[in-house]
Amino acid sequence: MLLRRNAGWLFALLVFSSGCTSVVLNAGFDDISATVEERSGIKIFWNNGTELDKQAEEKVRSLLKGKLAVEQAVQVALLNNRKLQAAYSEMGVAQADLVQAGLLRNPVFHAAAFFLQKGGRPELEFGADMNFLEVFYVPLRRRVAAARFEEAKLLVTGAVLDFAGQVRSAFYVHQANEQMLELRQTIVQALTASLEVARRLHEAGNITDLDLARERAQTEASKLALRSAEVAVRQSREQMNALMGLWGKETEWQTGGRLPDIPGEPLRVDRIEPVALSRSIDLSHARQRILVAGEQLGFNRSTALLPELDFGVHGEREEGSWQIGPEIAFPIPLFDQGQARIGRALAELRRAQQEYYALAVGIRSTARAARDRMQGARDRALYYRDILLPLHERIVNESQLQYNAMQLGPIQLLRAREQQIETGIAYIEALRDYWLARADLGQILGGRLPSSNGLKAGQTDGKMRNNNREGH
Repeated sequence: MLLRRNAGWLFALLVFSSGCTSVVLNAGFDDISATVEERSGIKIFWNNGTELDKQAEEKVRSLLKGKLAVEQAVQVALLNNRKLQAAYSEMGVAQADLVQAGLLRNPVFHAAAFFLQKGGRPELEFGADMNFLEVFYVPLRRRVAAARFEEAKLLVTGAVLDFAGQVRSAFYVHQANEQMLELRQTIVQALTASLEVARRLHEAGNITDLDLARERAQTEASKLALRSAEVAVRQSREQMNALMGLWGKETEWQTGGRLPDIPGEPLRVDRIEPVALSRSIDLSHARQRILVAGEQLGFNRSTALLPELDFGVHGEREEGSWQIGPEIAFPIPLFDQGQARIGRALAELRRAQQEYYALAVGIRSTARAARDRMQGARDRALYYRDILLPLHERIVNESQLQYNAMQLGPIQLLRAREQQIETGIAYIEALRDYWLARADLGQILGGRLPSSNGLKAGQTDGKMRNNNREGH
């Protein structure tokens, strides 16, 4: 009697402890938000139908009223991009898996009725059983699910930082396109004026038909380049609209001006490799995958020979009397002894370990390459700014003086101004390359490889939700 009473209390306790568990879909999001803010200085928000949604909308409208700088554009995109909001639901999926791993399987009730050929009352059988080993395997399953939950947090954190880096680079490209359009317009105006002068000189017989044709060809080519610049601005603007989740009148936003100049104080990159490794979320993700694979291997080994053990009660009514007693059922490990599951888990662990070391090597190489690319772009931009642009300005000034003294023709003066503008275009391209390279390097120092690198942790396995879930 005491044994049956204790068993009843134990059963009631198991039902209560597992049945009262609920799924908190935004679990772990605060950790993600804190990590993103610490590494990038920007805040993220999960649109989940609360009062905070209105605050986020007000923040977006407030930012769009002014002229956007790069960090403001990133903030608008993080608050307003719906695809990013959908990525946050990965946390809800992982949390649901974690809760599911902690739940006992429902008891199974079965019944049967047997009708006698000679008539009379039918014989009845019933039973109820549940996997008794679940009580011992639940902690193991929860360890696997908890490791995957941490992996999901790293995946979402990395996705947010990737997205912020994508927006930052797209904004720099758009600023460069706008600045390039302005210069292309200036070139067309200069060459149009040069063509008009050439026509007058040709009418006066001072230049040949060939010279006039060359002037017109250059002018028409500049108009074609201007048209390409106009299309580039529209394309980069639409890319920003998509990233920031804007439509309608919201797309009338304006940028805060031209590309920023090269900072006077260069970015410190003397310890780029150890810093990149210590802050790498990609590497942390790869390390977490090793932990997941290790937990899965431990679970498979623990459940290899006896994956389940059903214990229950069986009742049978025969000839008007009931017979009730305990029932037990378990698989005999005659053919399947769990060797395949163990082998697969071991292979997953070895693959995760090799990918971890390969990723560490790749991070070092990518960090060095990004550093060299940024420094090269910085030197090139400074060379244009400090040497070539002042030199061409001096050439234009000297040409103006000689033109005023009637020692130089108008075409030569216009050509000097055109070359000055072309040098300005090359400077803009070098300045754009610098800021793009600096954005990539900043992303590496923030803990994430640039998206074009192709060395993301776990890339061979695809999405975390497609990982092996045999332990669930």
